[in-house]
Amino acid sequence: MSAAPLVLVLGTADWDAAIATNQHHVAPALARRWPVLFAEGTGTRRLRVSDARRVLRRLRPPAPVPGRPVPAGLEVVSPRLVPHHAPSTRAVNGWALRRQVRRWVEHDGPRLLWTYTPFTYGLEALADRTVYHLVDLLHENPGVHRARLLAAERSLAAGTDLALATSPAVQEHLRERGFAATRCLPNVCDVDLFAAARGRGAPRSATVVFAGTLAPHKVDLPLLLDLATALRGRGRLRLIGPVTADCAGDPAWARLLAAGAEVVGPLPAGALADELAAATVGIVPYRVSPLTAGISPLKTFEYLAAGLPVVSTPLPAVAAVPGAVFVTARPEFTARVLDVLADPDPARPARVADLARGQDWTSRGRELRALAGALLAA
Repeated sequence: MSAAPLVLVLGTADWDAAIATNQHHVAPALARRWPVLFAEGTGTRRLRVSDARRVLRRLRPPAPVPGRPVPAGLEVVSPRLVPHHAPSTRAVNGWALRRQVRRWVEHDGPRLLWTYTPFTYGLEALADRTVYHLVDLLHENPGVHRARLLAAERSLAAGTDLALATSPAVQEHLRERGFAATRCLPNVCDVDLFAAARGRGAPRSATVVFAGTLAPHKVDLPLLLDLATALRGRGRLRLIGPVTADCAGDPAWARLLAAGAEVVGPLPAGALADELAAATVGIVPYRVSPLTAGISPLKTFEYLAAGLPVVSTPLPAVAAVPGAVFVTARPEFTARVLDVLADPDPARPARVADLARGQDWTSRGRELRALAGALLAA
């Protein structure tokens, strides 16, 4: 073999997903050193009626549409597989996936598989090295075939050289599933982007902001309702991000809107940075559950980089930092937000932003390339 290594990233989301997650940062970071083939997510949960549009889009011939920029060295493919990851479809899906990533399969050089899903259809057997990058406790997501996913992880463990986790709870889960070599690398953010927006010096208003997907299995809607009600006459609550169908149909959602919460919808990264730079408090109002026990909220460092103190429900991966990150039980959550809002210390944004230094994708990208390089050289 004389060619340079080729990396195949098996994602769990579309490249143009409304919110950039870990995989959208890691794939370009790897592409700075090696060519990368990014295979969009084939899903981990059972299909629902609301998934029909996404499935039909995959079946149609690709058409050029505006979306997330694709950096040099990275190619995006949209696998067309039979829903879903059942034993009865394993053979046909394995054949189809190999055909659709045949550039990697037939590559005359080292092949690195970097997968965010345990449903690899045996591609690890074709890889010189395999990395499993787990950013959530996937088996705890609603609609997931739990037993099937856990079995896939157990099978993948035997052929994986390194398993990466974004939180201690996820790392412990990986060890329990049989992954021998594990490492915990929490989510980080694009510090420079949010610092630049903060540096433009936009006036800050009495605004509490949440940035992320609004899904009722993760976000505590009744808690947001309590906060929106308490903010009347004191400040604004702005919700930035996509709203799932389950959320829009939840009675608590209608009450939240009636209480004055402002729904912004998903924003490009630059516009999000500007929104945060004009706010006063960032919140992580997640339910406490087996799923959120493993979540490493990327938004925590985005808030900090923008100069926002953070108020979070008690998630294991969110560490309290005096004067900057407040981790509080549900009954005290609203009171803590109001306390922070009522103390607009002009020196606080710069002090808070210092906590995000070094927690950036540039540094993490160098670390991941070093890890991958060491694996390929072994």
